[in-house]
Amino acid sequence: MRKVLFLIVCFLVAACQPVTVQRHDGGPVPVTLRVDDAAYWLEEWYRVTSVQGDQLEQTLRTREQEFAAHRNPRTRLRLALLLAEGPPEVRDQLRALALLEKMDTAAASASGRALAALLGQVIREQVVAGDKIKQLQQDSAQSAERVKELERQLQELTDIEQSIQQRETPLEGKEKQ
Repeated sequence: MRKVLFLIVCFLVAACQPVTVQRHDGGPVPVTLRVDDAAYWLEEWYRVTSVQGDQLEQTLRTREQEFAAHRNPRTRLRLALLLAEGPPEVRDQLRALALLEKMDTAAASASGRALAALLGQVIREQVVAGDKIKQLQQDSAQSAERVKELERQLQELTDIEQSIQQRETPLEGKEKQ
């Protein structure tokens, strides 16, 4: 899932490169788009995934303090990105999703809105996948218990059959005499 997110962010950065548009009344007119914001989020994603150890806890505290001081879309998204895609020690996808859902999208940049939408979708898909995995694990455990119960019943039937055969054998011997 991280690879997909990385590829999409790379696509966003590539899509933000200057484009040349042909006009009907003359030559090409360069159209430039803001690359800095998309590049910022790509760098931020890379930083989030590479933070480790003591720096990880410090980064989380810093992001939380920044968000508490300035509740704007950028600080909200930075904290949500760390909580959603950071190392397992700080990952809290439900909290990240709550932050994203409360984000003022009108105040966010276009790339911030796109990243928030993408991140929200990824988190929701991971939550659904996690729920499915839990359900499959429960089903598997129930199936294993059922198999054990059936094996126990089979063993009991086998024991009963052997007991019956042992009782019949002495009688057969007496009948032949």
